[in-house]
This record gives sequence, C-alpha cells and structure tokens, in this order.
Amino acid sequence: MNIKQLRYVVAIANTGTFREASEQLYVSQPSMSIAVKDLETELGFKIFERLNTGVNLTISGERFYEQAQSVLRDFDTFEAKYLAPTAMPHSFSVASQHYDFLAPVSVEFSEKNPEIKNIRLFESTTYNILSEVSDGLSDVGIAYLNNHNRLGITRMLEKLDLDFEELMTFKTHIYLRQSHPLADKDFVTNEDLRHLSRARFTQENEQFLYYSEDLVETFENTKIYNVTDRASLNGILERTDAYATGSGFIDKESVHGIRVIPLEDGNANTLIFIKKKGQVLSEVAKSYKRSLENYFEQNKF
Repeated sequence: MNIKQLRYVVAIANTGTFREASEQLYVSQPSMSIAVKDLETELGFKIFERLNTGVNLTISGERFYEQAQSVLRDFDTFEAKYLAPTAMPHSFSVASQHYDFLAPVSVEFSEKNPEIKNIRLFESTTYNILSEVSDGLSDVGIAYLNNHNRLGITRMLEKLDLDFEELMTFKTHIYLRQSHPLADKDFVTNEDLRHLSRARFTQENEQFLYYSEDLVETFENTKIYNVTDRASLNGILERTDAYATGSGFIDKESVHGIRVIPLEDGNANTLIFIKKKGQVLSEVAKSYKRSLENYFEQNKF
C-alpha cells in the first residue's frame, strides 16, 4: 500500500468513475485500474463495486475511504510544509481575507497561466489564513496591516515563520446600500456611523482584536451582524441601514446595489502578500502578485 494508491481511491470515490479520476490526477486509466486492483488484492477485499455507469464503494470500501482521506490530509499538510513550491505545478492556492477583487484578479491570473488547472481561493478568518500558508496548504496569503493590528499580526507572522511583502496602501471605505441615508455623501465620518448597525466577518479568535477584518472601532450598543461570507454580508447591506468596512475595491460585475464611500478619519491600511519566511516566490506566485498589482493600478482611486 502506498500514498499514490490512496490518492487514486479517494479520487475515484469522489468522482464516481475511473475515467474522471485519472483525468483529475493526470495518470492513465489503465495504470490507475491496475494500481487499485493490486491494492484490493493486498487488502483482501473489494473497495469498489464496478458498474456500467461508474463505481460504488463497498461497505468495507467506505470505511477504507474515510480513513484514507484522513491519512491524505495529514500527509498533504506534511508534504506541503516541506516540499518546494514547484513540486505541484498544476495547482495554486491563495488564502485571503474577504476581498471583492479576488475574483477578477484570479480570472486574469488564470488566463495568463493556462497550465494551472486547479486554482483554489480560500477566504477565511485571519488565523486560518496565516495557518494555511504556514502549513503549506496555500502558496500565499493576503491580509492587511494598520496601526491597530500591526504589532499583533507581525508577532504571529514571526511565530509561524512567515514573511510578507507590501502590495499597496488603501484608505478605509464604508460599504452601504445605494438607497442608504448616507449614500449621497462624498465621505463619511465616525460620527455618521455611531448610531448605525454594522455587518462584519466573524473571527474564531475574537479575544485577539488584531485578527479582526473591521477597519473601524465598534461603538457601544452597536447592533452587529456577524457573517462568514461576502454574499451574506452584501445581502444584509442591501436590506438594512447597516454598514461594513473594506478596501474600497469592489467587483461591480458580482456586487450590485452597494455604494462605497471613503471614511474621512479612517486608518491608513497596507495590503500584504504573505509567504513562508526565506522562501523565494515561485514564478506562479510572482504572476499572481503581478495580477494583483495590475488590478490595483487599473482601479486606483
């Protein structure tokens, strides 16, 4: 039994056919079929029931599949942490806070790098982003620094053996529905926001304020909608007088009915590109960074 055979089993179970699994893993179908048959012989039981339309897991196969997934998750984490970035040339993963520019940037990146067949965008909490890059599950990470979080975040980067490059500086912007009472203002102030509800992204480590994606402080007695994804956040903004904070870069093709207004007394924030400490960026990672820079240059305020 070997890791390659486990990958075959998981891919076949996930896709339902040897053909799709072989295409996904870039191996020939006959080679995969022989490897799985050899594994079944070694184990002494059938993993799959072969059908004309594909395959089904047997009862023993279901138990094996579940354990194989667990083994592969641990192995992939270990492998990604220590292998060079060029070891998996067909994949690229970005871990990021919730930004609307991820979609257009990733599309441009994909068009310029057709050899990359699997592009993963992992939008999550700040802690998960740092862990993803540290564990090697994502090639790079995207987050922000300002006066409120810089010390805490840089300490965590150091602890996790991570480094960063600065991408660009942006002013805090407020996100509102287009019919919001503040929507016609050229800028807003903290006082304008004092009595409004707000929507924000949940963090699992709420006790550490430097993990927050909020770019303004929360006022006392503020009603807060805590969400985990941008679709929910935008839906709340479209239906209420609540506001959210962000970089000001918005994907107009995906987000409708939202107005973005600069906060006059807001923080100066720096978007950062996170990588493993001492690691030279791969050509693919450099290409993604260029796509980010191109986007900011074309959409600067």
